[in-house]
Amino acid sequence: MSYYEKISAVGIRGPRFDEVKPDGIRRIGFRQGPPGERGFRVPEHIIWEINPDGSAKYVRRWIPYRSWFSQAAGQPPDVVVIPDAEAGTPAWTYTFSPDAFKIFKMAASLYPNGVTESGVHRYKMTWPEWDFPFTASDSASMRQWIISLSPAEAFGLYYSLVLYDGPQVGLCTFRKFVPLVSPKEFESNSFWPVFQQMLMQAIYDVRTDLHKVTDPSTGNMIDGLIKYDLFEMPCKKSLGEKLVGYVGIAGQVAMAFVTLGASTAFQAVSTVVSASIDIVNTVDTAQKQRAILAFSNSVVKGYTSGTDINNILQPPPKLTPEEQKLVDKASGETKSPTEVVGEARTTGGGNPWLLIAGAVAAAALLG
Repeated sequence: MSYYEKISAVGIRGPRFDEVKPDGIRRIGFRQGPPGERGFRVPEHIIWEINPDGSAKYVRRWIPYRSWFSQAAGQPPDVVVIPDAEAGTPAWTYTFSPDAFKIFKMAASLYPNGVTESGVHRYKMTWPEWDFPFTASDSASMRQWIISLSPAEAFGLYYSLVLYDGPQVGLCTFRKFVPLVSPKEFESNSFWPVFQQMLMQAIYDVRTDLHKVTDPSTGNMIDGLIKYDLFEMPCKKSLGEKLVGYVGIAGQVAMAFVTLGASTAFQAVSTVVSASIDIVNTVDTAQKQRAILAFSNSVVKGYTSGTDINNILQPPPKLTPEEQKLVDKASGETKSPTEVVGEARTTGGGNPWLLIAGAVAAAALLG
């Protein structure tokens, strides 16, 4: 049974609530809905339970109709359905450790209305809004971490997340779980696809300065971060057909595309991508710092030195004064995503995400 084929019930939910009872647990959800067709009432639904220790549970049994069923023309926006839940869908139950919940809030705060997760589901999965009251500090911390990444790190992490270089399941090739950026618990509960989708979208959306860069081989301006929605899951249309859209990178895994434009653009930027992924995976700190500096000089600084950046490229992003105050206030408390979760480190000597302060220090090397 595919995730989009079977629906168990349809109704209208009641008013939203956000409350803390004597047990100290904060609960966010919706009250029982009014009688609908044939008298059916959507029961009270607790979506979030946040415990005093910072751990949390997400249970999204009732899904807004348009988020679940693609053919929803004519349905009122407040109709919700209860589908048969399966791992990796909005209807599943997800538990978060305190640290994992912090990094979830950082990533999801940039996309409070949900995202279209396309890393595992062939027909894409539209996640509904999170119904969590994110704070300005959550989004400021996430933007600060992304801004603090060197160009090489931003490139390497982005393309580690966006490319379809994971396992082949059935007729499709999936994106893989990336322990460099995702807590281990997200792999076990199948939350990693939507989490990694939010991360890669955030890198692209925030790092507008890397949308166009220099080809270190030719000096020409080329696409840098290719927009995530141009990458589509490669699937066989039938057993007798080959997977479409493969583009090879020398010494790297096969990268899958369907969109011709993305394929053409990626061929131009493949040298930059290959170098940046190698840098991100470098274990030796001194070697990495030298490589980051060389990468920045050849891909970013070398280009901007002879060009009026204001006419062609967006300047590097900065936090607003209000965001900077929030980040400063949270210093020492809000950590960058997987540095805070020990299991997220790769067993093969990979590099965890930098602490925000560490990222700032690394970026200073480029000055």
